[in-house]
Amino acid sequence: MNDKKLLIVGIDPGTTTGYAVLDIEGRLIHLDSSKQLNLSLLISKTIRFGKAILVGTDKAKAPHLVEEFATKLGSKVITPQEDIKVNEKRRLIESFEVGDEHQGDALASALFAYKEAKALLDKVEIFARENKKENIKDRIKELVITKKISIKAALSLIEKKDEEDKIVEKVITEKRLSESDFLKLYNKLKKHEAEIMLLNRYKDNLKNKIADLEKAQLKYEIKADGKRVADFRERRIMALENSLMVKEHEIDNLKSLVKKFDYMVSHINNFYVLKKLKTLGAKEFNIKSKVIDIQKNDILLIDNPNIASDSVISFLKDKVFVIVHKKPISEYIGKNAPFVFINAKTLKIREDRYFGFIEKKYFEMEKNKINWAKKIIEDYKEEKRQLILR
Repeated sequence: MNDKKLLIVGIDPGTTTGYAVLDIEGRLIHLDSSKQLNLSLLISKTIRFGKAILVGTDKAKAPHLVEEFATKLGSKVITPQEDIKVNEKRRLIESFEVGDEHQGDALASALFAYKEAKALLDKVEIFARENKKENIKDRIKELVITKKISIKAALSLIEKKDEEDKIVEKVITEKRLSESDFLKLYNKLKKHEAEIMLLNRYKDNLKNKIADLEKAQLKYEIKADGKRVADFRERRIMALENSLMVKEHEIDNLKSLVKKFDYMVSHINNFYVLKKLKTLGAKEFNIKSKVIDIQKNDILLIDNPNIASDSVISFLKDKVFVIVHKKPISEYIGKNAPFVFINAKTLKIREDRYFGFIEKKYFEMEKNKINWAKKIIEDYKEEKRQLILR
């Protein structure tokens, strides 16, 4: 993780786009507006000041440009419950000078985001001061905000304490190992080896993508330098420079992702790996199944399980028993789908494009709350009932 200044960015999209940049303490760094400001230019104009971890808007439904900006930079979007009224925006920016209405709306959006996050940011400040961690407080803030994890979990991720001594101590104190226990451990080991192989393959793909981006960046630099010597126009030079900045940011993000996977692989015994699907529909399953390669006893992380295909459910019913879901389960799916459902809101999940990672202790706590026997009996009765009706 880098040491760039943490930022809060407010955006007011439109034909003329306004944007405001605050530091993490809520101080205004930059305020501007411009016509025909696309996503790449907006990113290049803001990342020169630091790293955006919060993006604010004055709309209850975040505009597309705001969502795309946050997705590209790995930031969290802060939206109001309803569109911020004109009087409220005026009150937020009354002590600032703004150039036009778009700048005012962008500044109000950034200040609103800071106001909403301030309580959490203050908690990190207090924790860092009391635990003498002020040298890494910004890194803690970034993880707490963007990854939605606890302050202590963020600190643990940063410091990465070695668990090997604990494992060795446990092996020494356990004098015996039964055959059944050995087989259980062996099966778990084989599953972990398969997961590690899959993660390493994905990590290698990321590294290849980084290499391609770095080659493209070098070509841009050579081309830009050559054109500066020649009679190339200033606008073309600026376009190349902006493109370079965006590519550099993508490289930083991918390197950070590879680093995260390195950590996950090295601590794989402490995590369950969840394989991600947006829905249980046939189209989504056909696209993702080749990458995530669902095997028996896998755990799935589904955004919306209410979109489901009979063929997909039929395929999964003998392989998957537990599904972690984000959107609430409909009554029909909850009653008829042959899975045990666990709400993702109760779990601390770290996500990537294809996988989720959850510490085993948190997952086991939620799993133990479920009446497994009742679910198995209900599914058995339903299966028998379907056989009778045929």
